[in-house]
Amino acid sequence: KRWLVDAGAEIVDISLPHTDHALATYYIIATAEAASNLARYDGVRYGARIEEQGDSFQDMIERTRGECFGSEVKRRIISGTYVLSASHFGDYYQKAQKVRRLIANDFTNAFEKVDVILTPTTSNPAFAIGEKSNPIDMYNNDLFTVPASLAGLPCMSVPVGFSHNKLPIGIQLIAKSYDEGNLFMFANVIEKSADFKS
Repeated sequence: KRWLVDAGAEIVDISLPHTDHALATYYIIATAEAASNLARYDGVRYGARIEEQGDSFQDMIERTRGECFGSEVKRRIISGTYVLSASHFGDYYQKAQKVRRLIANDFTNAFEKVDVILTPTTSNPAFAIGEKSNPIDMYNNDLFTVPASLAGLPCMSVPVGFSHNKLPIGIQLIAKSYDEGNLFMFANVIEKSADFKS
């Protein structure tokens, strides 16, 4: 904050009340889109084909999708298929789209008062290699980055230093639509002030 104030910025407190729901909203929408978009990768029209002699058509599709998709992709396809199913579409996907609109409106209101929004990039420093394998822990680490994605806003993470155990820490800048110039200007001030060296 001090770096921006020293460069002439004024700090203004804002409220983004619906961002509490951003993480759940993002993963409902993202998994639904993943399931929908990846359905075409069946080894027939799109993607690699994995098959063995004597495979039926169903065997070929199962083998192709089973071997070509990693565990996270499979997890997202299963979750997305669930939220897009006829019995859950209204409860999950449609409600998530409504919350997405509320989150976007929060940002629109905030940008009436400020030029750029500054947030942490993550809720904790980077994980050490191999430290986290639980998908829920990994998803929770997206807490600060998904609201801008849901609202369709330009943002960037700028490295500012290291934690006590020498892992990188960054801060995130979010700008209004089509205002990347301001985003780069603020990021430049932070980069120069942090004098970050890897």
